[in-house]
Amino acid sequence: MKTILFPTDLFDQSSTTFTYLNLMARAWEARVIVLHVYQPVVADTSFSTFADPGMGSVAVLDLETISQKHLDRLVEQFRNEGLDAVGEWRVGDIENSIVDAAREYKPDLLITQRSTITTFFDRLAGSSADDVARQAPCPVLFIPESELGKEPISVAFRSVAYVLQQHISQQMVSDQTAAIIDTFDAHLTVITPEQIDETKPDLFVVQRKETGFLGGLMGTDPTEKLLSTANVPVLVYHEAE
Repeated sequence: MKTILFPTDLFDQSSTTFTYLNLMARAWEARVIVLHVYQPVVADTSFSTFADPGMGSVAVLDLETISQKHLDRLVEQFRNEGLDAVGEWRVGDIENSIVDAAREYKPDLLITQRSTITTFFDRLAGSSADDVARQAPCPVLFIPESELGKEPISVAFRSVAYVLQQHISQQMVSDQTAAIIDTFDAHLTVITPEQIDETKPDLFVVQRKETGFLGGLMGTDPTEKLLSTANVPVLVYHEAE
């Protein structure tokens, strides 16, 4: 693995996510592309000032500048920690911009933080995490959102659970877990989707397969189940187009 894409909102990122990123980037000596997608704010030009188009326009420009500076500081922080990091600042829709960046840079891995989905209406509406998992052209590692005061003392991949589904071969299991197993000397266990709740690994690996609307709604899609309930990282691979 030589390139890792790391989308971040800059302000609400768990320290656990940074720890996993640092761990994997160092292990593979990978370049980290730190991506921030700025969603433009509609300026309120009704607050006019002398010789200015409006206070709203100025405020929007200030917000853009602030977000760019925060990105620069984060990249500098990573570099000071010894990582090969570069910044990428974009404007637009978050999910589409992340997928577009993944298609452009062709990273070996995309690392991002996810929030837990717990309600029926959350599953009905879908989630940005699942949108990225469905569309990104590269493996995506989702780091669970940590509860305040419950950050793990150490981050490691000692045990890996691969969720076996129909039409997945032994070769696919090997190909999709080899980098983690070899790098971190981890123990691999192959499980069925029904065994997810009773399995407690350091990492789940799953091949995303389309199960239809009802599969996601009722929680029978193992990928969506893991993204909504797993309290450890989930590595999602994709079906070849």
